[in-house]
Amino acid sequence: MNYWTGAAALVCLCIGIILLMASLTWFVNRRHDRLPMAYLLALVCLVVLQSLEFLYHASGWFQPFPFFLKLIDPLIVLIPFCVYGYIRALQGENVLSQTRGRWLHASPMIAVALLAIPFWSLPGEAKVHWMIQGMNSEALWQPVTLFGNPYLAVIGGLSLFYWGLQNKHGINSRKVAVKEWVGHLQRIQLVIAGSMALRITIYLIYDESFSVTYVLAPTMAYLTYLLLTHARPPAHLLRANLEPIAEPFIGGQPDVAAEHGGESSLSRALFSELCNAMEQGAFRDTALTLRKLADTCGTTTHQASAAINLCSGANFYEWVNRYRIDAANQALASTDLSVTEICYESGFNSKSTFNTAFRKINGCTPTEFRKKQENNQTGGLQTPGS
Repeated sequence: MNYWTGAAALVCLCIGIILLMASLTWFVNRRHDRLPMAYLLALVCLVVLQSLEFLYHASGWFQPFPFFLKLIDPLIVLIPFCVYGYIRALQGENVLSQTRGRWLHASPMIAVALLAIPFWSLPGEAKVHWMIQGMNSEALWQPVTLFGNPYLAVIGGLSLFYWGLQNKHGINSRKVAVKEWVGHLQRIQLVIAGSMALRITIYLIYDESFSVTYVLAPTMAYLTYLLLTHARPPAHLLRANLEPIAEPFIGGQPDVAAEHGGESSLSRALFSELCNAMEQGAFRDTALTLRKLADTCGTTTHQASAAINLCSGANFYEWVNRYRIDAANQALASTDLSVTEICYESGFNSKSTFNTAFRKINGCTPTEFRKKQENNQTGGLQTPGS
């Protein structure tokens, strides 16, 4: 048994299990953040599997139990993708939403699995024989299955690929906290790629190989430190200093979130920030979309939509229209602007949409509303005998 490698693998496994429990808790409790949490959970599961594989080899368990040899190699190459998928999911994008994307991101796993089929079909004794040969010297490895440096090169290359892909897409947020968090995750991709390159270089120059376990352990410790010290992973990090109390809503809409207790505190904090943006005039933008509002507040469309639905009891457009109609009511009652001018000043991009929303909320047309306001003001100035 290789005690040093086994000890490092055991450290990785312990850290991975801690992170796995934390990720499971986040996944269960954050109903509106399931997508990024799913990618994070997949990443941690793969790291735990890799730690188990390291322990499996270092302890010599592969000799009595050869069935598991190289069984999880195709899955491990997905680690760089999981980091990338987590980054994109934090910004409201599911990179697996399209069929083409699924095949693209799964292709490295499929290729490694296809190359491993001849090795998997070998008898157990032959598997053990070639594994021991490869451990003694990678030059002795004969099966076509990726092993040693070629396998590590695939993982390192994928890490660089996804690092570059993320740089190309950029960050859909104005918040410094999100940019810093993505920077940490990007650094992990570079650490993976750099460690693979270092291991390959040392082997080519000095004909010495060291277990990647020694790289995985500090990388896992770093990732665990980041996640556990940012217990509100990244998208919620932005609102860490906000008081989790919802803003009062125009029109007297009840705070539905209050019925959901503690699980909605983060949604109420985000809803408060969304309300602030609206009160500063965001609703007057005739081209306002959920994506644009979410970007302004440094969150994802999924999280913004969930917060609005939970805290206002309405969908995005109904919620925005209430702000717009409230502004239109004030303008109709206190200015001489025409109905058409008020329509566009309030944020509507067509008069028909304005009239439909106005009638739905006020029960009358804008012209009828203005006449009622004028009659009320005139009636208020009349004496009882007039």
